[in-house]
Amino acid sequence: MMDNKHDTNLDEIILSLSESERKILEYFAKKKIREAYEEDVSKELGIPLAEVSRGALWLENKNIARRVEEKNAVYVMTDKGEQYLKKPLPERLVLDYLKSHKEVSIEDLRDDLLLSIEELSAAIGLLTRIKAVRVIRKNGKRVIILTHEGEKIDRLSSEDILEIFKKRKSINVMEAGKDLKDLLRRGLIRKITISKWKIVLTDLGVAMINKGIPEVEFIDKLTPEVIARKEWTVKRIRWYDVKAPVPKIWGGRKHPLRLIMERIRRIFIELGFREMRGPWVEIAFWNMDGMWIPQDHPAREMQATFYLDNPSYGYVEDKEIVNIVRKVQETGYDTGSLGWRQPWDEKEAMRTLLRTHTTAVSFRVLGFAIKTGQVKPPAKFFTIDRVFRNETIDWKHLAEFHQVDGFVVGEGLTLRSLMGYLREFYWKMGIKKLRFKPTYNPYTEPSMEVFAWHEDLGKWVEVGNSGIFRPEALRPYGIKYPVIAWGLAIERLAMLLYGIEDIRQILGPMCDVNWLRWYELPIRRVFR
Repeated sequence: MMDNKHDTNLDEIILSLSESERKILEYFAKKKIREAYEEDVSKELGIPLAEVSRGALWLENKNIARRVEEKNAVYVMTDKGEQYLKKPLPERLVLDYLKSHKEVSIEDLRDDLLLSIEELSAAIGLLTRIKAVRVIRKNGKRVIILTHEGEKIDRLSSEDILEIFKKRKSINVMEAGKDLKDLLRRGLIRKITISKWKIVLTDLGVAMINKGIPEVEFIDKLTPEVIARKEWTVKRIRWYDVKAPVPKIWGGRKHPLRLIMERIRRIFIELGFREMRGPWVEIAFWNMDGMWIPQDHPAREMQATFYLDNPSYGYVEDKEIVNIVRKVQETGYDTGSLGWRQPWDEKEAMRTLLRTHTTAVSFRVLGFAIKTGQVKPPAKFFTIDRVFRNETIDWKHLAEFHQVDGFVVGEGLTLRSLMGYLREFYWKMGIKKLRFKPTYNPYTEPSMEVFAWHEDLGKWVEVGNSGIFRPEALRPYGIKYPVIAWGLAIERLAMLLYGIEDIRQILGPMCDVNWLRWYELPIRRVFR
């Protein structure tokens, strides 16, 4: 017999039960059981599994029940294996063929059945192990012969296993035999661990069921309609335990790359630059040809660039620019250059692609705003945006990432001016110690790579690229002033500032969400 104090506690808990919790407890009371799997409760009550799991978690918070996880190793079909649920297995095809032909060379068998070497090897290996076939040498060829045992076989065990998979999504590892392991070696199935959650009533839960859970209409949520109809006068308002633990809710937080972008944007604006934007889908003309990149440059191949099928081509309205680009590409025109000494294909230049660098935005501004006189030198522009490269993804490469591009056009600009702008920018970024190294770019001369001293790594690391645009790159736009320019990859800089060794941790499908929730701002200086 429970005392009045415990009765009072049970009454309070009952008044705090949600609809999901009540349904679960009523299920246990009806079945007269003390434990059940969440899946079975969901099917029996006809409510979503997520609702059952949520209700069980709330019961656990009230110490009415416990959730127990049971892990089981099972085999499931792979994508490769799924195809054989709709078509015969290779061993079935080989066995049926031999029942008609008795013997055949392996080469002829592969040609007649159109099987891959992998499929044929797996089929012959399995049939040899069960003594259904023999492989011999005959007239210098490997020949496969059907045995007496093979003639008697009507059904293969691997086919029986596939029949099971047609009815069930998984097979417990404990049920697995040798044939199942053969499918595993062939990559038709894979081993995974699945979790099943069981709800187990505590003594308190049993006491509640024994006491009985009365049918009471509760108000779970106060709405204008509930207040207008004064429903609280005829229904109970469900009690809430404000001290009960609840799942953590993650509020919004700025992405670490966003913080760096905002800082870069603020620095350029402080230096008097204007921001420019351009399209992600670009044409090769602005991305390459218009900045004097030859049409046989390796970066223009499919292995380095994402080309589009629809639309396949774009256009440039200003035909004067197109004609001058043609002349500069082929002969150098009146720039003093010899050009690339090869025919220039306008159709190739109009192919659509995902831009490979934000320098394409710079040349759009040079070709429109400055050429038409909308913006007159001296002028300073920058852009921060996404670019795309058809590269193999690894610890330091992504198929899409962010770049910062900037340029200054004006009279009297020199290499010293470029180095001054770069030093000022990186100084404001907290990077004090810089070195410049000569390099090659098709559209700048001279060109410089920018290196900064990294204190933690104890070495110089590349943080940017820069140069002065060549006359051939500027001639189509009628720009007679020097143009200094630079660019840097934001993800590379973020890796250094945040101490990240794998670029995939900060951006892309393998991004570490947990790190994004807990990352700390790079307040400690790693550059000197």
